[in-house]
Amino acid sequence: MWCVVVAVMCTAPAWADDVADPGICARCHFREAELAATAGNHAAFVDCVVCHENRRPDSFGRKHRTTPASCTDHHKTTVETHPSPPRTLGPARERRRCLKCHAVHGSTNADLIRDTIRRRGRMHAVDFQASGGAVPGGFVDPTTPGRGLCEVCHRKTRFYPASGRGESHFTEDCTLCHDHTASFGTVITDASCATCHPDEAARLAQPSLHQSKFAGMCSSCHAETSPAPGPGHRATSACDDCHSPERVATHVPPGMAIPCTQCHEAHGSDNIRLVRDIIRTFQGDDQPVRLDHLAGRADGGLASESAPGTGLCEICHTRTDFYRADGSGMPHYVESCQQCHSHAAGFAP
Repeated sequence: MWCVVVAVMCTAPAWADDVADPGICARCHFREAELAATAGNHAAFVDCVVCHENRRPDSFGRKHRTTPASCTDHHKTTVETHPSPPRTLGPARERRRCLKCHAVHGSTNADLIRDTIRRRGRMHAVDFQASGGAVPGGFVDPTTPGRGLCEVCHRKTRFYPASGRGESHFTEDCTLCHDHTASFGTVITDASCATCHPDEAARLAQPSLHQSKFAGMCSSCHAETSPAPGPGHRATSACDDCHSPERVATHVPPGMAIPCTQCHEAHGSDNIRLVRDIIRTFQGDDQPVRLDHLAGRADGGLASESAPGTGLCEICHTRTDFYRADGSGMPHYVESCQQCHSHAAGFAP
């Protein structure tokens, strides 16, 4: 009688023999074999025996093959389960965490995400087709808030809760800041800086002295002081950490020293030498500046020929004999100012 029951239980449908190379496992586990053959599975080289070792050779039945102790047997350094556990979990519980969101045998969703996820005793349909934030098939659902992959489980989050009534948030790829390797905790990297600092990132992408040196590596000048985002989470290097004061001195008018950032935009500029597009003068005015070359009295140079008082060196000058901000001043040498006024001497003659 037992053999009859087993024969009935392991009778596969007619299509089971046509499943793409699932081996004999498909005869009893045809649902799993169907997923592996018709939906996105782990990889072409992953078959049943990679994860399920033979516990009782030449026999079948309940527990005749093992279940992996943990998904981290294979994903050792790239995955931490979400949410991050308050204590270390055993292998079996760790695996169950993974299986809450992933269907290991195959799924029509990307990244083996289940098409339904259980939350608080109810099954919620999930459509996940692309790595993106608030986009169709992304991590959150812009058309039906609360139904996206990340949303269905969120009850206490500030953004994108299951209720669909959370605050607005960054709508691009969530994983720029919430990394699976950190159980989706907030991780700030050079790649994610642009999320909160788009203006600086756009400037750093411009061809400039700093762009060619750092190529988008914000951490070169901004060391981490706190892993969490927010005011002061990154330090700012002093300019003389790289630029020796013995080689480059700041301009020092009588009674004051001008900081480097008064005239230079470290992230990038349309001007040469990282000179700011707009400079705030000591009179409190914001003056646009164009610097294409280091000639003296010439448009796009250190002093303007067609619009006296608007050149880089002129806009702040109120007490000089030459090239004042109001366009006045006595005649002066018109070639390169730096022949007599070098940056290394703080522009002193």
